[in-house]
Amino acid sequence: MKTIISYLKKYWIFATIAPLLMLLEVFMDLMLPAIMADIVDIGIVNQNLNMVLNLGLRMILVTMVAFIGGGGCAITSSFASTGLGADLRHDLYKKVQTLSSKNMDELETGNLIIRLTNDVSQIEEVSLMMLRVMVRAPLQIIGSLVMAIIISRQLSLLFVVFTPLLVIVMVVLIKRAYPLFYRVQSKLDELNIRLQENLAGKRLVKAFVREEYEEDKFKKANEDLTDVNVGASRTVSIMNPAMQILLNGAIIAALWFGAELIDVGVLKIGALIAFTNYLRQLLFSLMMFSNLLMRFSRAQASSVRIQEVLNSVSDIQEDKDPIQNTEFKGKIEFKDVSFSYTHQGNPVLKNITFTVDSGETVALIGATGSGKTSLAELIPRFYDLDSGEILIDGKNIRHMALDNLRNQIAFVFQKTILFSGTVMDNILYHYDSSDRQDLVPLMKDSAKDANIDGFLDQLPHGYETDINQKGVNLSGGQKQRIAIARALAKEAPILVFDDATSAVDTATEKGIRNSLRERGSGKTVLIIAQRISSVMDADKIIVLDDGEISGMGTHEELLVKNSLYQEIYYSQIDKEAVS
Repeated sequence: MKTIISYLKKYWIFATIAPLLMLLEVFMDLMLPAIMADIVDIGIVNQNLNMVLNLGLRMILVTMVAFIGGGGCAITSSFASTGLGADLRHDLYKKVQTLSSKNMDELETGNLIIRLTNDVSQIEEVSLMMLRVMVRAPLQIIGSLVMAIIISRQLSLLFVVFTPLLVIVMVVLIKRAYPLFYRVQSKLDELNIRLQENLAGKRLVKAFVREEYEEDKFKKANEDLTDVNVGASRTVSIMNPAMQILLNGAIIAALWFGAELIDVGVLKIGALIAFTNYLRQLLFSLMMFSNLLMRFSRAQASSVRIQEVLNSVSDIQEDKDPIQNTEFKGKIEFKDVSFSYTHQGNPVLKNITFTVDSGETVALIGATGSGKTSLAELIPRFYDLDSGEILIDGKNIRHMALDNLRNQIAFVFQKTILFSGTVMDNILYHYDSSDRQDLVPLMKDSAKDANIDGFLDQLPHGYETDINQKGVNLSGGQKQRIAIARALAKEAPILVFDDATSAVDTATEKGIRNSLRERGSGKTVLIIAQRISSVMDADKIIVLDDGEISGMGTHEELLVKNSLYQEIYYSQIDKEAVS
């Protein structure tokens, strides 16, 4: 409820007008049974056709006013609820952008997508119902009760019998429904995650002929969701029939006792018709209110899940007065750095100490899982250290503004990420679209250095060629070269290449290395690689083994004194020579 109210404040005009228009509709609806009673008791019984005609025209007019009120309420409440939904989605997305890599590891992507879409839709729908039903139901209940008492106090005793029964049914079912709705949202998360994994790895599934296995996993997740959904739907479906039984029972009782009152001359036929209409309105309003509460219980489950994201605090925090607008020269120092992805887990890096001088090219090499990527991702503070410190130009990165720190580091990730758009959009991703035309020379230079011109002619529209989602219409090597060009176009003083040329052939890689040597002159370059040929020319090579530095020096020095480097070198030398 707090979430809905806080977000509706921005749309207070619509949120105020909608109930007022609904108030108009309710008053008109309350007038209709009374007019109907007069038509019967005054017009039809007395055979006064003029009275029937006049009252009929009045009924049409009242109905039209009710239609205007109801339609206006629907429009204004829709403006408020859709605006609420849009703002809530925006704030959730904005919050997700502030979360650290560790937070994102804990909140799975599929889970977040459901919260941004389905959960927000639940809040949006219940806010729409609230603006209409929260006003209509109480007013119609009170108004119908008052009008019914005016018509017949004796028959009004039926309300004392049937209203508590409706309330009891409503409370019991809602208490049962709330935990079921929470489970539905959780199972929907699981299904979405399963679907995302399957679609992302569809080639792997086909390559290992595991279609049936994946189908069984999806089927189980789907059946789990279906079972919980059926349970929740069964609870909801019981409500309306139960309410209808009580409603019809109340009307039958009203007609039965009303007929007795007509026989003794206490009640007129038209008044009985009006009474049954008011009884129907009251009990129907209770049904509407119960449906709102049922939807509200589902929205409450969604609200809890949304608040979990909105209340999440990134473990990467800036100082209150961080260092801003610092131009990096590029000297990087690791001082006794240790790191683990979870504080209870085994350390990924242990007591790492080394220095990269400004303008120096340093390479990291080691076996898979030795901590190379983890080390590189500490520099832009994607994760925070367990102990030790990282300095850039003598300043601790913890004291720097995150935007300032990350703006001066260009990163090519191990897993190439391209966005939907053109080749130009991806290369100039760092810059606003309004500046793109002035940056064409920079883009072309970056593309040339990344050896994109080797395949650019093959693309149907050159730099304006559209890249499909995740770059599925490009080869692995083509995607890597575009990612390298994107990093070069950023013109940052520190470049980090995490296995950036693993998908290109050695000849192309050599061309890229030569271009980087010229383009990267004066820049600090950190290269993570598996190939010896990718690191041989580095000013310094750091050999990592199980999170610790095994050796450090030039290619020639390590080849003499470091056994692990020798092992890597001699395992590749024949292949490198052949290629």
